[in-house]
Amino acid sequence: MPLRRIYILLSTIICCVLISSCSNSRHLAEGESLFIGSKVHIKDFSGKKSERKLLVKDLQEQVRPRPNKKSFGIRLKLSIYNLAGEPKKKKGLRNWMRTKVGEPPIMGSSVRTAANNALVENYMENRGYFTAKVKSDLVVNKKKKSTLIIDLSAGNQYFIDSVTFRQDSSEIAKDIAANFSESLLKPGVPYNLTLIKAERIRIDRMLKEKGYFYFSPDYLLIVADTGIGENKIHARVQLKHREIPPEVYAKYTINDIYIYANYRLQGNKQDTNVANRVQVDDYYVIDQKKKFKPEIFSQAMIFEKGDLYSMDDQNKSLSRLVNMGTFKFVKNRFDPIGDSLLDVYYYLTPYPKKSLRFEIGGLTQNDNRAGTRGTVSWKNRNTFRGAEELLFKINGGFEAQYSGAQKRPNIYSFGSEVNLSFPRFVVPIGSIQTQSQYLPHTLIKLKYRYEFQSELLRINSYTASYGYNWKEGPRKEHQFFPINFTYVKTDSLNRENVGRLLYGNLIFDGIIVGPTYEFTYNSQVGTQKKHAIYFDGLIDLSGNILGIAENADYASNPKKLFGQTYAQYIKLVPDFRYYFRASGTTNFATRLMAGLGVPYGNSSQLPNIKQFWAGGNSDLRGFASRLAGPGTFNATNRTDNTSYIQTLGDIKLEANLEVRQTLYKFLNGALFMDAGNVWLYRENATYPGGKFTNNFYKEFNANVGAGLRFDFKILVLRLDLGMPIRKAWLPENDRWVFDKIAFSNSQWRRENLILNIAIGYPF
Repeated sequence: MPLRRIYILLSTIICCVLISSCSNSRHLAEGESLFIGSKVHIKDFSGKKSERKLLVKDLQEQVRPRPNKKSFGIRLKLSIYNLAGEPKKKKGLRNWMRTKVGEPPIMGSSVRTAANNALVENYMENRGYFTAKVKSDLVVNKKKKSTLIIDLSAGNQYFIDSVTFRQDSSEIAKDIAANFSESLLKPGVPYNLTLIKAERIRIDRMLKEKGYFYFSPDYLLIVADTGIGENKIHARVQLKHREIPPEVYAKYTINDIYIYANYRLQGNKQDTNVANRVQVDDYYVIDQKKKFKPEIFSQAMIFEKGDLYSMDDQNKSLSRLVNMGTFKFVKNRFDPIGDSLLDVYYYLTPYPKKSLRFEIGGLTQNDNRAGTRGTVSWKNRNTFRGAEELLFKINGGFEAQYSGAQKRPNIYSFGSEVNLSFPRFVVPIGSIQTQSQYLPHTLIKLKYRYEFQSELLRINSYTASYGYNWKEGPRKEHQFFPINFTYVKTDSLNRENVGRLLYGNLIFDGIIVGPTYEFTYNSQVGTQKKHAIYFDGLIDLSGNILGIAENADYASNPKKLFGQTYAQYIKLVPDFRYYFRASGTTNFATRLMAGLGVPYGNSSQLPNIKQFWAGGNSDLRGFASRLAGPGTFNATNRTDNTSYIQTLGDIKLEANLEVRQTLYKFLNGALFMDAGNVWLYRENATYPGGKFTNNFYKEFNANVGAGLRFDFKILVLRLDLGMPIRKAWLPENDRWVFDKIAFSNSQWRRENLILNIAIGYPF
């Protein structure tokens, strides 16, 4: 469908929904009203304005029922429900829109004031407002919209004055008392039921680290005594001795540890057969088929015989076994032996040792290029009986331009890889053991890639790498490759039949040799949070020691390695992202990315495969793919009948903002803004205005746009329509182009509206 028709269709749908949203209440029966939420008025509140604002928001969340959801400020689902009308058939588009996409109105008659008063009072009591009083009334306006008005007299909030633990002669009570200085209940802290629950969990976890295998938070009682006056509380923590069975008082020690390396889920649910066991260190391995070297389990396990039971050690051991990548299912069981010993059983169900996988997919670029890629991979998950993973991969594909005024060559590619991973640190002097929750991995990679750009270029590249990947925890990951060697050979072909294509910046012949280090921090791991950050930092070096030792200089004293020129540079790439969950359906996502490449010595610029670009599906979405910049240079509007395949740079700055809104189950909408550019480290006559200078802040490109995301869990299909609002190549005072926007002009739409089709979120 032509872009004009897509635009008209989307505009029509949006207008219909907006008109419908303005009259949602007119569809209601006589005497009914549309419930639109609550307003909370708080009296007698002595806290700060920010605390009042947060309290109001929390109280509004307590009100039931919840009003119809809003998307971008309108009740979209309700509007679709009303727009669809009453369906005449049980099937069809109208029925689907009304029953599946739409949402029926929440009526004012469904609001129960007494029940909501009780909910609000209960919430206030849990927050330490024990004398709070609530009155509410449902108010209906002339537009038949109802609001629950809540008048709250908060009263005084109670604060913790003192905290004590009722100690007795039991060993468990002594252990709690010894650690009580770490209590979350501190004098001066407001009373909060959530904090009380957290303190019980803290004590439980602490005792689990001291061997109390059978302890539970339910055996703790925290009494809040308000009798001391002055809005203060004395908190008393004590054990429920009458409810605690005898085994809870015991500290348990690990006895024998049995590891079943080939456990089948069917049958033998409580297998305790220890025949043909092999002892390695403190562990017994049962592996009758001898598929695994017994010593790999002692490398993975944290538990040892004679240790006190520890929940942390238990979780680490399970995590490390899973992290091997060889076992599909991992579980364990504890059997008490006598009064204070535990036998431990680990049941490991391996993946099939060998597997074959086929993948095929499509790709698009926003400059009218599309193609396909396919991959065949073969994996051996236990190559040398030590949980090593050997992966062979063959891939190929093509990319062709199906329309557009500026023709670019078709690209055909083929590649192969061999990757070998060891679940441990393998160093020249042996191997290193860690106590982390995650096993480290040693990686060996060999890669070959062939690329043919029809009648223009032929590129062969060979890569060999040796390095390590390890995690400090679920959020922090490191990847260090001390050995990286890449050889690239590029051949120019006859260009007579492909037009005057400029590609000199894409040619690199030579060697890239040097280490890389990458650190990733992701706070999104685990439970969904209101605030989350993601950071990825890369350090990439090439030829540094060699170039310095040889006093290399690309202009006057170029040097070679194995008869080939080698690259010399320092490259730093920090990528920071911040995510804010404003509500259950609205999220803000931001990204700030900087790339700094400093070529020196033996190089005048970064190798093209290490350079940065701007423009594309996950970049500046209002600009053609990889053709924005460098600097104020413009590759798209040339008058000399030539065109660039790509324009690249040594330096990059980019910022992105997205507002993401859930529209319907798998359908999400987004409004976005991107800004950024790339620059050259040194002046290049081929790209006038491309060098990075002190005026870089005046040379940003920017775009805005809107998009739809079809989130099917296994993949996300993304459609983003972007348009430029700032063009860095224009005269300095004319770079903002708001006044030139002309949606009704077909020429303007053709030159400025760019449809991006991609898989996955841009960041």
